[in-house]
Amino acid sequence: MELEYPFKILLYVVVILVVVSLIIKFRTQILTYLKLCDFLPQGCQSQGECFTDQKKETTIDTNVLTKYCNSCWEKTGAKDYEKDCLCYIVSGSYSPTTFTNKNCELRCSKQSTSVLFTYDYLLKEIYIDC
Repeated sequence: MELEYPFKILLYVVVILVVVSLIIKFRTQILTYLKLCDFLPQGCQSQGECFTDQKKETTIDTNVLTKYCNSCWEKTGAKDYEKDCLCYIVSGSYSPTTFTNKNCELRCSKQSTSVLFTYDYLLKEIYIDC
């Protein structure tokens, strides 16, 4: 009988922790289902859709790669976007070059007429492909 009260308290704490973790885990589904964002929009983060922009450049050099890489990162990675996204298709004359950026990885090692800037949400990185 002496241990009944501590075990009840422990049980209540475990139940509260489980309920809180479920609410945190399924927060977006709860907000969507109950349509709470319509009434309290300040508590909702709006993640806009990912749109692919097509751009034209005469030559695709390090400056152009940096510009579109940073822009793609601002649209997706900086906002913790939760989906993969093809940010840009840049057409122009591309010759292999050296490129370093903390958020981007250049995976294009051949001459090309277009370059793709793709955000990978699992690795939180922008990939630049031909």
